[in-house]
Amino acid sequence: MTIKNIELIKKLKQTLDLEVTYPPVLIAVSFFIFQSVDNSLPVPTILIIAAAKMAIPFIVYVLIKENKIGWIFSLLVFIVIPSVIIYFIIRESIFSKYFLLIPFLIFFFYCLLLNNSVRDWLAEAQAREEREEMKSESAKLKLDE
Repeated sequence: MTIKNIELIKKLKQTLDLEVTYPPVLIAVSFFIFQSVDNSLPVPTILIIAAAKMAIPFIVYVLIKENKIGWIFSLLVFIVIPSVIIYFIIRESIFSKYFLLIPFLIFFFYCLLLNNSVRDWLAEAQAREEREEMKSESAKLKLDE
């Protein structure tokens, strides 16, 4: 499992760090401060969720470039498909504003898991690079002897 583009993976890590840190806090604050009168989500909450999900195309792009088919499949199964189903089936329910948060929470946990995996990918790439340097140095020392 080699990384094809280390810089792209580093950008993905930065994006995931932001996805894991800011949107959940902002949603919690906006959800409790801007409670809507009717049965809909407050506008700031909707905007925060939309901004958080704007990272999905970049995440998919990087996962395609790195040939991480399992991660792409889980993104579709756990985030995209449930989001569509929940939006169209449960939007008229009395608890619809709470059900609409479920895909965002799943996306948050997906980002957490992917962030941990990306951290491992980067650590493996760095270890592989250091091992290659040590091999080349030891080969160079053997030639000098």
